[in-house]
Amino acid sequence: MNLFLPLIMRILPPLRALQSFEAVANYESFTQAASDLCITHSAISHQIRALETWFGKDIFVRHSGGVRLTKDGERLKSACSAALALLEDECVGIRDQRPERKLTVGCSVSFLAHWLLPRIEEFSRRVPEVIVNFQARGDVAALLRREVDALIVTDRFPSSAITATCLTTDMIGPVCAPNWPNVPRSPRDIGGMRLLHARSRMNAWSEWSRTVGVGVDSCCAQVLDSLSLTIEAARSGVGLAIAPELLVRRDLADGRLIAPVGFVSVERSTYLYVRASHSQEDDIASFRSWLLEECRKDLPPGV
Repeated sequence: MNLFLPLIMRILPPLRALQSFEAVANYESFTQAASDLCITHSAISHQIRALETWFGKDIFVRHSGGVRLTKDGERLKSACSAALALLEDECVGIRDQRPERKLTVGCSVSFLAHWLLPRIEEFSRRVPEVIVNFQARGDVAALLRREVDALIVTDRFPSSAITATCLTTDMIGPVCAPNWPNVPRSPRDIGGMRLLHARSRMNAWSEWSRTVGVGVDSCCAQVLDSLSLTIEAARSGVGLAIAPELLVRRDLADGRLIAPVGFVSVERSTYLYVRASHSQEDDIASFRSWLLEECRKDLPPGV
């Protein structure tokens, strides 16, 4: 195998000569073309002679008032104008191209599916220059390794290397389909009703019951793999699910879910984490400001 492949040689006259030709063709004057290119009359004459030698024919007709193009010269002018204009546009575009602005956000699948994705178009309209990518992960190590630029989680990570912004104090409560039979009127009515558990949040019902001060019988519990599936099951009328108010806010507003006994605050908050060294960057600041606005929209009365 020959590793030394020949370079592709283009059958072209010198590009400098073509540039000189285009100027003369536009002005129909060697003198004006030389002035435009900041070279001498003699130099531009030399470029045109070299070009005509390469073609083996005249491309200009000389006369006392200047020059005019031959038919072959007209063809060359059309080709040169198109090729040099394209080359100019691409070169200027490359020179002036701004670095692509990307923001990679890490969060749980449930937060991504039920809260962030339904709203992110609004942020994109506000800051269209920023491309937002997502990773379904919630570990601070990914943030410190620069695998994500922002992290949205409910865990607290005190560290001087990251900056935390509290987006909202978490509120949880039972939700179900509007047409679910025996909708409870108070926490005590829940008793032996069919309860839905998310495998990732097996303590959700016990956390809620401790907060409201009632006992919950889990003998009729059904376990699903994720919070997203649990919320979907509640929408479908399978049972009662404990859900963060933030994640079901649109479902409640649209009537896909109801919260028959309301929500209660728990000792937990949702945070936005960014690396401290990047916390004041424009794109991070815009994203943080937008998140805070969205989290405060349509809050339940009294919150």
